Amino acid sequence: MTDVPPPGNPGADRSPLDFALQWAQLPPEHLQIALAALEPELARRHDLKRLEAELRAQERQNQRSHRLLMSGLWMGLAIVLAMLGCGAYVGLNDHPWLAAMFAGPSVPALATLFVLRQNDKTLTQALVRSNNAVLGALQGQSSPGNTPAGGAIA
Repeated sequence: MTDVPPPGNPGADRSPLDFALQWAQLPPEHLQIALAALEPELARRHDLKRLEAELRAQERQNQRSHRLLMSGLWMGLAIVLAMLGCGAYVGLNDHPWLAAMFAGPSVPALATLFVLRQNDKTLTQALVRSNNAVLGALQGQSSPGNTPAGGAIA
């Protein structure tokens, strides 16, 4: 006969080819019984391989999602720190409206966008209002009537 596994563990780690080689030595009337017994085993192995493949795909998807979430957190932190730093820098250089634009509602709006991955409507509206106020104030400063004694803006 062919190479047969030990009797204590029948059918363990055997391929269908091993079964077919063994069946070739059986009488034809036993072949139908053997095929009927093997079919559920092959179905179980197929289901097991399919489930293992789905599990591997799910693990890869989880890793990609985690990597995306962590990169969003780090990029959000970097952007918020850069905006706060720029706001402090331009605030110390006598540009308070530009500092308000950098360090105002745009910081929590961007932090919410990157960290929570959702866009809050009220934060977006506050950001638009503050940016419009800054732009209006800057346009008001640059008009000729607002310059001190008709001189240039420093």
